[in-house]
Amino acid sequence: MTWNIVLDSSCDLMPQHTFKNAEIKIAPLTIRVGDKEFVDDETIDVPQLLDAMDKEKSASSTACPPPNAFYEHFITADNIICICITSNLSGTYNAAVQAAEMVKEEYPEKNVHVVNSWSTAGEMVLIARYADKLIGEGLPFEEIVEKIEEYAKEVRLVFTLEKFDNLIKAGRMKPLVGKVVAALGIHLVAQASDIGTVELMFKVRGDEKTLEKMVEYMNEQKDMTGKPVVISHCNNLKAVERIKELIRERCHTEDITVNHCKGLTSFYAMEKGLLIGY
Repeated sequence: MTWNIVLDSSCDLMPQHTFKNAEIKIAPLTIRVGDKEFVDDETIDVPQLLDAMDKEKSASSTACPPPNAFYEHFITADNIICICITSNLSGTYNAAVQAAEMVKEEYPEKNVHVVNSWSTAGEMVLIARYADKLIGEGLPFEEIVEKIEEYAKEVRLVFTLEKFDNLIKAGRMKPLVGKVVAALGIHLVAQASDIGTVELMFKVRGDEKTLEKMVEYMNEQKDMTGKPVVISHCNNLKAVERIKELIRERCHTEDITVNHCKGLTSFYAMEKGLLIGY
């Protein structure tokens, strides 16, 4: 019996990433900036994307993968676990569900389950890694699905932004507010809520205080001892190195993975953005 773990590109994993017990497949989203289109696959030039967004005066947009992008990955294995970005911010989950229904109708012998992560980035990676672990234990498909859905309720995502251009262009932040916040060195710390929306938690002034507040909040939400952490960053290695130190010291875990933001997460987090799945 063969297994595929299928994710959309907001997970920030690249095709060269591997799991022990299943093949990883990635369905790319698309980012539209003015008259330019960026496909969020292994060929995307993130610096070029950020530069285009910075120069574009109008609001940019994103498009989810079509159902066929998932369908093609679903039909190449006997058992498929698909993990998608929150359905409250993207149509990706619905596209994957449509693909799963097509596969079940045409290939009734295949097992397909689509997970709504209610999040993105590192939280999706943690769910995928857990799924791979369960597959390695040889559990029945139905039991794996049940355990994955329970685990998805336990993992969380906290993130911080330094630039607010996309929020302003999309009309979600007033230009004057954005300028004042940026001028004062204020960072917004937010999380993926239980219903998969962006929930603003804190406004913190200064880089160090922001990172400390994020780690403090992680410890408040759950016992982090020995727990895995997945960090995605958009050109912010300095902050990554510092927050890794804080996580080791205060969360008492060494299981820390670092990924570079790909296109979709760079679109939302922008330059210096930092996302932590835990």
